Amino acid sequence: MQASYTGRPRDNYDLARAAQERATRYGSPVLQSLIASREARALSLMRDDAGARRRLADSMRLMERADRGRPCPDWAAFHGHAELDYAQGLAYTESGHHQRAVAFLRAALDNQDRTYGRNRALYRLTLARSLVACGQADEAASQATESLGHLEEVESGRVLRRLSEVTVLLSNVDAVSAQQAAKELTEYVQERNAA
Repeated sequence: MQASYTGRPRDNYDLARAAQERATRYGSPVLQSLIASREARALSLMRDDAGARRRLADSMRLMERADRGRPCPDWAAFHGHAELDYAQGLAYTESGHHQRAVAFLRAALDNQDRTYGRNRALYRLTLARSLVACGQADEAASQATESLGHLEEVESGRVLRRLSEVTVLLSNVDAVSAQQAAKELTEYVQERNAA
């Protein structure tokens, strides 16, 4: 994943393929599903939408077999249906299908375990980003400001980058709710940086 965050999705894909070979030998469908979703993300970033959809479908099929084979390692316990909904939403938003993305991102948020605050913050901010792209400024503003409740428990560069991105998007929307949300998000970042 780090390779994708640093603009190297091909490296992400190659590493995920190598990990998939090992995961297959390990025999955990959940682990294989997690890695397949990472492959899909890399393919999506490389603009291979058909390949990304295939790997996401594979990932979903593997999750349906979660009760077979070895259990997943503890570090992969977060992976489940919410994570797959999020991956699908990301794929749609990156291909410019923001309205489709919104449905999956809402489902991801609805299905996410409350104990994963970082994921809840990331899902909510990603949903806000897609809502801005769909012209739904009021809901985007609401989702963005609600994400602040999850950020107190989070130290994630990825979430903070998404927060900055959403702040800029909202500040460019000519709506009172968007401007107010952008102000609130900016104040949060300033207070956090000062601490």
